[in-house]
Amino acid sequence: MGEFPTVTDVARVAGVSRQTVSNVMNTPGIVKADTRARVEAAISALGYRPHASARRLRTRRSSTIGIRLDPMIDGISGSVLDRFLHALTEQADARGLRVLLFTATSPEDEISQFRRLNDGADVDGFVLTSTTADDPRTEWLLEQGIAFVTFGRPWRSDDFTAPRHPWVDVDGYSGLHAATRAQQDAGATRIAYIGWPSPSGTGDDRRRGWHDAMLERGDVSAEDLARLEVVTADGVDQGAAAMQQLARTAGGIDAVLCASD
Repeated sequence: MGEFPTVTDVARVAGVSRQTVSNVMNTPGIVKADTRARVEAAISALGYRPHASARRLRTRRSSTIGIRLDPMIDGISGSVLDRFLHALTEQADARGLRVLLFTATSPEDEISQFRRLNDGADVDGFVLTSTTADDPRTEWLLEQGIAFVTFGRPWRSDDFTAPRHPWVDVDGYSGLHAATRAQQDAGATRIAYIGWPSPSGTGDDRRRGWHDAMLERGDVSAEDLARLEVVTADGVDQGAAAMQQLARTAGGIDAVLCASD
């Protein structure tokens, strides 16, 4: 026996053919239970691990997920994407998958990368980040029938209840609704909100959470609620200016919630 056990070694110890060992690893349902148990025991005893490259050649699958490496982003957004990428890699590894990183300068350039990696059979599918309404990347992948999932929602109203593709995202509405409710439960009634200009998929979603929670509690009138809201571009300086505006025009304020991290 060599330094690393082979399929032949497993077959000899289990008293079966090499094909039976292959069947146990790839299509176990067709193997009798007692035979499968003997093969699995031999695999465990020998510490056998299938050769990943050979399996990829045999199944014509790369066991690889492609994801664009975004330019360096500072602050909370960068931290979230960094943690997401780490978790994705960790979970992929636990399932015997690899993650391939690539860069792109635009959505169109990213589509070119999709085409190159798919044509070369380098990946089985993609994970997309920073989705937008009518995203050309998702449209292209759907047309080509290439597997993918997005970290970010499709942003079309029909996609929320009947998505054309799988997606995961932070629930901004529930987050701001819960944050507003927590301040109300702590005794705050005049809760202001600093948000982004509309249309903004993420911003509009978060604003609705605050707005609905305020209307449900009914502590302020609709007219007064409008004075408790300021819209501004994202940025620390812009946020500070918005807070100064609220101080001048909103009257008394018990708490402030913000769309931006």
